[in-house]
Amino acid sequence: MDFLLNSFNTLSHGLIGYIVPFLFVLTIVVFFHELGHFAVARWAGVKVLTFSLGFGPELFGFNDRHGTRWKVSAIPLGGYVKFFGDESEASTPSADAIKSMTDEERKVSFHGKKVGPRAAIVAAGPIANFLLAIVIFAALFTFFGKPNQSARVDSVQEKSAAAAAGFKSGDVVTAIDGSVIENFTDMQRIVSTKAGQALSFSVKRDDKIVTLNATPELREIKDTFGNVHKVGVLGSSTSAMCSPAAPAPIRSEAPFVSLRFQGRSRLWGFRP
Repeated sequence: MDFLLNSFNTLSHGLIGYIVPFLFVLTIVVFFHELGHFAVARWAGVKVLTFSLGFGPELFGFNDRHGTRWKVSAIPLGGYVKFFGDESEASTPSADAIKSMTDEERKVSFHGKKVGPRAAIVAAGPIANFLLAIVIFAALFTFFGKPNQSARVDSVQEKSAAAAAGFKSGDVVTAIDGSVIENFTDMQRIVSTKAGQALSFSVKRDDKIVTLNATPELREIKDTFGNVHKVGVLGSSTSAMCSPAAPAPIRSEAPFVSLRFQGRSRLWGFRP
């Protein structure tokens, strides 16, 4: 009985935690994709018979003043727009229907249009998804901020490579072995692959540039799947703040640092 309850709880968690969010996101993406096809088809004078979210039997829907059937179907794994003259939801032409069309009907059918309008209708779906992505990321950066991961040392662990080299809180790494360090990712990339190798760090400290020599220590770290990775570590804590002011915390991963967000820090392991 306990086994059945545990299995049910696991299944329920997977359904609610993964499948439902996936279907929700898929529905949003599909809606805007098909809306792109729909909008350009209307602009090109093509008659749209059906706008469906999902496949299979209709659950509910309505007809608009242009005669288009807007509906939600039972299988939420996609969607489609069906044009006048289509034989199926995949917009394959119906040869018999095309032959029997009048000139007026051909003018409002997808397959009766010239190559230019048809190409525009086909391309409108992917373009709508690109525009949706741009809007989403623009909104995220506007309201939550963009990560600004500077290579700034917040603290130094005792008996670490960073401590032995003389790193201090507030130091900002500007170069490693002559390579310019513009952000935290640059520093991560070099240090994690240089375990056991002496590195020369150019550090900005109190408006002065000082040179520190450090040798990253080799450390074994397990990833999420249990795989062991050998990476170089300094034993320092680096800051990663966001802009604009009062943003939401954004988490990053690093092989050798803990990242501070809005005054809070958390240690993260390396994920290749």
